[in-house]
Amino acid sequence: MNEEQSRFAAEVNVAVLATVDKRGNPHATPVWYLFDDGAFRINVGRGGQKHKNVEQNPEVTLVIDSRALPYYALMLHGRVEVGGPFNDADRLRLATRYLGDDLGKRYVEMTAGEDSVGITLRPRKVIVFDPRVRT
Repeated sequence: MNEEQSRFAAEVNVAVLATVDKRGNPHATPVWYLFDDGAFRINVGRGGQKHKNVEQNPEVTLVIDSRALPYYALMLHGRVEVGGPFNDADRLRLATRYLGDDLGKRYVEMTAGEDSVGITLRPRKVIVFDPRVRT
């Protein structure tokens, strides 16, 4: 990813994670993410549909888009790695990133003990939608 794409990815945008279930059906859901060193980290419920799908087929697409002018979007394709849940510091960082300090702290307290896994995407292909640039 280039500098402009990385800057956009670091902004607070809700992304959409697209996976495929065991029957080949697409499953797309909004997600919060952390962006660290070119990797996108997402915490998902253990045993939930997203988790089941990436265990069976780790190929995903993550879409991050701006729905205000000027429109801009990144479509990030790659294979995810499934790992352990976010630690407490990363859970707090994720929640406060999207909810602010007070609500983020309360969210982390309310969701303490929920069983989750972390998935990490290091995109191997990036498609950019930028109507300001003609290709």
